[in-house]
Amino acid sequence: MTVWGEKEAVKDAKTILQPEKANPLWRQLLRELAVMFKGEVEIVFPTEWNRHYFSLFHGMEETGFRQALQYSFEELTKNLEKPELIFWFITVDGEPQILLFGYSIPDVEAKSFYLDTFAVRRRGEGIGDIVMGFLIRWAQTKQYQAIVLDTELRDEKGIPLQHFYAKHGFETASTSENDVTMKRML
Repeated sequence: MTVWGEKEAVKDAKTILQPEKANPLWRQLLRELAVMFKGEVEIVFPTEWNRHYFSLFHGMEETGFRQALQYSFEELTKNLEKPELIFWFITVDGEPQILLFGYSIPDVEAKSFYLDTFAVRRRGEGIGDIVMGFLIRWAQTKQYQAIVLDTELRDEKGIPLQHFYAKHGFETASTSENDVTMKRML
């Protein structure tokens, strides 16, 4: 189990500030997840944004999100400049299995963390529950008062994703035709 994120430099690479890379909570998450996976479990905190990491990100998006919801390289590049960024992959034998991407957002009601992208390759095994529990604990230690996210009423497989988040204390803040904004107060 190792924590890493430095890749060979790429000409057009952009530095990513990852202030939470050294947080011991992530090592604890790895220890807990290691029992669920066979192989070498690592957490990757990219410190440079380049096509390699975009490929990993996009590969995770393709697994769980319809094409209309997937980011372009340029959109992600812009979002990686957001304050208090968390961006990591958990890999098993070098293959991404979990993706977490979020950042601080302005909110007049409370200091809020926006969970932009959360993807788990293997579903139905409790992996997402473990990661969500750690994310909530992390947000509390950073003195956020809320976690906010947007999800679909049903994903492309017909799964009502808001049930997963509701199980972790998220409540519906607003809905539109196919989307739900959810918030969990901490």
